[in-house]
Amino acid sequence: MHDLRLMPHFVERYEFLAFFEGRSSREMDDLKTGFEAFNIPVALACDGNRRGEMNMIKRSKGFSWGPGAVSCAYWKGALLADVLAVAGIQRPKRNGKRNWVADQPSEGKYQTSIPIDYCLDPTNDMMLAYGMNNTPSRQTTVSLIWITDHENDSYYHIWDNRVLPSFVTEKDGEFARAMFNHPSTACMEQNLNSVIVRPGQGQKLDLVEVLKRDTYRVEGFAYEGGGHEIQRVELTLDNSQTWLYCLRHFPERPIRHGRKFWIWIHWHIDVDSAHFARAESLTVRCFNVFKNTQPEKPVWNLMGMMNNGWYTVKSSTDKDGKLTFRHPYDPEGNGEGWMVPSTENQLAAAKQNFNAPDKQFTRQEIEAHNSKDDAWLVIDNNVYDVTSVLSWHPGGSATILANAGKLSLELTSSFESIHDDYAHKKLQECVIGRVTGKAANFMREQAKAEAKNAAKLRPSDVLLQSKKWLPVKLVGKKQISKDTLTYTFSYKDYSKSRKQTVKLGLGTCQHIQFGIHMLDKMLIRSYTPTRPITQRDEDGTFELTVKTYFPDENQPGGALSNFLHELPIGKEVEVCGPTGEIEYLGDGVFDIEGKKRTFTKVNLILGGSGLTPGYSLLKSVLEGKGSASHPDPGSDITQTRVIDGNKTEADILLHEELDQIEKQSQGQIKIVHVLDHPDNKDEWEKKGGLSGYVNADIIRNYLFPPPTPSPKPKKPDDEDQDANAKEGAAKKEDDSQDGNGKRRSARSKKRDDSNKDGKNKKEESDANEGDVVTFLCGPPAMIQKAALPALKGDFTLLMLRNG
Repeated sequence: MHDLRLMPHFVERYEFLAFFEGRSSREMDDLKTGFEAFNIPVALACDGNRRGEMNMIKRSKGFSWGPGAVSCAYWKGALLADVLAVAGIQRPKRNGKRNWVADQPSEGKYQTSIPIDYCLDPTNDMMLAYGMNNTPSRQTTVSLIWITDHENDSYYHIWDNRVLPSFVTEKDGEFARAMFNHPSTACMEQNLNSVIVRPGQGQKLDLVEVLKRDTYRVEGFAYEGGGHEIQRVELTLDNSQTWLYCLRHFPERPIRHGRKFWIWIHWHIDVDSAHFARAESLTVRCFNVFKNTQPEKPVWNLMGMMNNGWYTVKSSTDKDGKLTFRHPYDPEGNGEGWMVPSTENQLAAAKQNFNAPDKQFTRQEIEAHNSKDDAWLVIDNNVYDVTSVLSWHPGGSATILANAGKLSLELTSSFESIHDDYAHKKLQECVIGRVTGKAANFMREQAKAEAKNAAKLRPSDVLLQSKKWLPVKLVGKKQISKDTLTYTFSYKDYSKSRKQTVKLGLGTCQHIQFGIHMLDKMLIRSYTPTRPITQRDEDGTFELTVKTYFPDENQPGGALSNFLHELPIGKEVEVCGPTGEIEYLGDGVFDIEGKKRTFTKVNLILGGSGLTPGYSLLKSVLEGKGSASHPDPGSDITQTRVIDGNKTEADILLHEELDQIEKQSQGQIKIVHVLDHPDNKDEWEKKGGLSGYVNADIIRNYLFPPPTPSPKPKKPDDEDQDANAKEGAAKKEDDSQDGNGKRRSARSKKRDDSNKDGKNKKEESDANEGDVVTFLCGPPAMIQKAALPALKGDFTLLMLRNG
């Protein structure tokens, strides 16, 4: 709960709740069964939301949040007012004292107090929450609630979540202490705030494409504490000379009591494209029920709390005709926001760097100091030996050791955003030198690459966006079997709205996330389309082949598969993506967790609805994607073997399509089906099928075995390298046997022999040419109990996930 404000005020507990002086105690089950449950959407925001903008003006005591420290979810629980009433707590008599309700966790790490009048007022909806988004809460925050006639005086209640006058610049001093202890500085409600989310930070738009459209939609969100309504949102494109009225998206009715809005609102406005293109900035502000609005500029305070100045996004046009948008502060910490450090901040940084020794350290030297006995940090290009700090660091040693020996600009941003002047002074006691120019350049290039990978925006001509849900329309259903259908979804309407041809943007073996909005949560599942497989197959639609798990007396059935089964033609669902850590690029090349790996032989162990990622791989291999070495379609020579496990023949997804793939591949792809319970075992086995469960014998007989290159003499240090080899999700299966019968890795052998003559390099190439990988996707029981025990230790194992 540190640095987090709740709207309304929630306190959570999963096991036990007790009241003052032992007068009443309640188990969690009592709260669930003995009190009326309320399940309402509530926006939660950090008091320090948008603190990054404040820290650019002058460093505060808090972490540099961007505008995203806010969320909205359904919270379920019992009203604290009801629970207090059952415990015999009544509104206290006015005797000159103010009564408070306080809570204390069992660890004593966080305590706070709230006026009892507020708690007993049912319209404030103060809740003992035990569920979030229809999922039981696992938090253990509150163990004790008691009534007192004085405000809590614990550390966090006094020294955190406070807004002090801007002239208070340190916690020390008599006046500062008085301010921290004064009730008027406590943050008990959220303040008025609004943010622009589209266009996004760093987003680039083609100016020509923008002007082709009549309008551009600017979007964002706004929120206010106390359950108050956001009554107006306005946007200016001319530095506040004129303001445009924005449309607000509200729930169907006030959430509570006919007037309470505990949620945020989304807003948008369609701006004339020409006006939008020539605007130097976009600025939003909002108004509440008291007709108050946000201040134009941030009001700096020591804790960096409650920044709610106007939110401005600035634009510029580059030489390529691209409009680039920058928000005030980029939470990635790479300096890409339009705000720059103030002169005061720059002078403070220069002063801290002035006394750094001239000694320079290379990247390799720094990376060697990464243990609890020898820890170096790199902050703002200075090198610090912080080994002595580990024993007394207030945040513990783990945060230091996690960054020891690493070169990253992110550490500088994190350190500067959460440490005060005292911490900087202590840090200067540990300085031992600076990084070399080469090491500094490495950090800059690394930060650019990380920012590009983490925050890069998908092209505007691609449907799937990793952080944005977009609608697709169901336009067709085709019955495949009694419980399996192929659904066709169209995104042509989205293409029309963009006034350009939009591609799906999904790689082979990747998945699409489907989301449906239920009354109290959003249900999300991942599916792999069975069409299109290649870009040349795209036509503005895609197909899913889904097995429907209908409910029966033993189980409730599949939530999303049943939803799709009942979804009428013409209705929409929302999608985002792509997801999945494995993508097939063609010609045996896979992108696995961001690294390219090549295999000439591929094994697939699939089961049930886990077939679809493997199906997309088989179709891609058959059709071929083309490459520099194999430019013609159908040139992919990757050999593939498949074991497909199911209960009955009727359960085999895409049976006919798989038969066609195998036939057309002319031996390149071979598929064997294994049935737990074939209807007619003899007839099934005459057709080439197998009966029983996937086991070690079936795997040995029908999959490619691990390659066994010719034995070679083993170097003395090979065993040491084998002992230090990493164990991970994928275990390389190009293992060979040395002359002594000891197992060693062919990839380790390749590193050992990298400096040998051309003959040895040729031998390495031959050994590497036989690389085999085995992918698994299917029911957990098949994977865990059958496939993995048979494969472990010999095969490269990678998991294809679907749903």
